[in-house]
Amino acid sequence: MGWRSGWLSLRPGVRAAEELPEVFFSPKVSADALIRIYEKLSGDLSGRVGIKIHGGEAAVNLPLFRALQAHIPGSRFIETNWASDFGGSRRHTATHIAEIRSQGVDFAPVDVLDRAERPEDYVKLPIPGGANLREIEVCRAMLEDYGGIVVLTNFKMPSFAGYTGAVKNIGVGLASPDGKAAGHEQGYQRSEAFFTNLADAAKGIKARMGRKMTAISILSNIHAEPFGGAAPKTGNLGIVGSLDPVAADQAACDLIWQLPIRTAQRQSMGQKIDLGWLQLEKLAAVSAGSRLYRRTVV
Repeated sequence: MGWRSGWLSLRPGVRAAEELPEVFFSPKVSADALIRIYEKLSGDLSGRVGIKIHGGEAAVNLPLFRALQAHIPGSRFIETNWASDFGGSRRHTATHIAEIRSQGVDFAPVDVLDRAERPEDYVKLPIPGGANLREIEVCRAMLEDYGGIVVLTNFKMPSFAGYTGAVKNIGVGLASPDGKAAGHEQGYQRSEAFFTNLADAAKGIKARMGRKMTAISILSNIHAEPFGGAAPKTGNLGIVGSLDPVAADQAACDLIWQLPIRTAQRQSMGQKIDLGWLQLEKLAAVSAGSRLYRRTVV
């Protein structure tokens, strides 16, 4: 199937449909559907595979997480520590692992990539064409110890970033503690600078990982109030996956909001933040990925 809604038609100069990133979609939230989508995306993954999860939400959709990890021989769940100026159990490696274990992840290896939290545990990646950031710091272990990363996200709306999807699980979730702090900037405000930094960071990490990184988001138990002219869908909406995390996030937002892009572009800044459209616009502005996609039902 092509662009799902027909809201944005292809114009002269726009890539042909077959050149657009493919988003695989299942309307069912199930282990079988998750594994089918993973199989569609896993061709360039090799060696040990890390399944990137959100350490504070490991219990959400845990049976699906368990099924995917069991399906991928030798795979591990991976995470990174909270920002360097945060406290709490997820700030340091040992207590972060304990927090993830307490949510029921007692059946598979858990690798918090900061490990010993030494300066040599981190690497700074350049961000080609970044708007605000020129580099983003990540854990060396992600680059050296894994042949592929599956960014597995419980898609959430609303959130600090409008929505929490694949991009946030990369640009914030795979940054080092210092990288997270730099992305949020002082005060941790929902500012335009934060959204720009998030787009920059996600672009830099994805540029380094290339096809060794896939993005899969589970849209379960979605709750979104009517807002900005949109009548959202709620409940269990399915699973989306792509090699392009921006396309995956756009497809997820489309499933929820059913809102034409041209309408969303006319919203106020506050509305764009709450809809999640500002995040998507910043990603497009730095060419972090494609908001146009072709959808294939699996």
